[in-house]
Formats: sequence, structure tokens, C-alpha cells
Amino acid sequence: MRESELRKHAICSKCGNKIGHTGLPLFWTIRAERHGIKMDVVKRQTGLAMMLGGNALIAAAMGPDEDMTELVDSADLTLCEACASPVLELMASCGDGFEVVPLDQEYL
Repeated sequence: MRESELRKHAICSKCGNKIGHTGLPLFWTIRAERHGIKMDVVKRQTGLAMMLGGNALIAAAMGPDEDMTELVDSADLTLCEACASPVLELMASCGDGFEVVPLDQEYL
């Protein structure tokens, strides 16, 4: 991240403090997106799968490969280490293999 981009992330989106107020020179940038499912596309793809004997893999290969969701809203967040803790706990509890890596001495 270059200086100009770092300046855009200098303030925590949640607490409003500078990102280094915790004493750690670390922060998080998170992009949150809210999607709406396009039900007409889902129904069309499901119908194709049903016509192909219920085989969704063949329907996916033969279908038009349309976007099945539409972006409704998004937010780019900058979080200091203190404000990121609840988000990190949530991410770790989701079971998708996310884990917070211990800090190297380089950052302390």
C-alpha cells in the first residue's frame, strides 16, 4: 500500500481514532458486500437442471452462466486492531479456515 492509499485508511471507521492509537502499526481493511439473489435466474437454472434429470453440474455447463446475485450495497471499512477484534472472532468462528496469524517481532 502506497502513502496516498494509506492516508485514505488513516482513521478507523468504527471508533474514529487514528489506526495506530493501539500502539500496534497494524490495521484491517474489510470490504463488506450485501447481495440480493436474482430469483428469476435461480428458477431458470433450477428448471434446466430438472429438465436434465436433476443434474446441476450439467445444467451449469450448458446454461448461460448468468450472475445469480446483484450487488445491493457495499462498504469499505478500515478498522484499528481494537475495533477489529469482534470481527476477527466472527471470522474465526465461521469455520472456513480463517485464523489470526501471530505477529512477528518486525511489527512490535
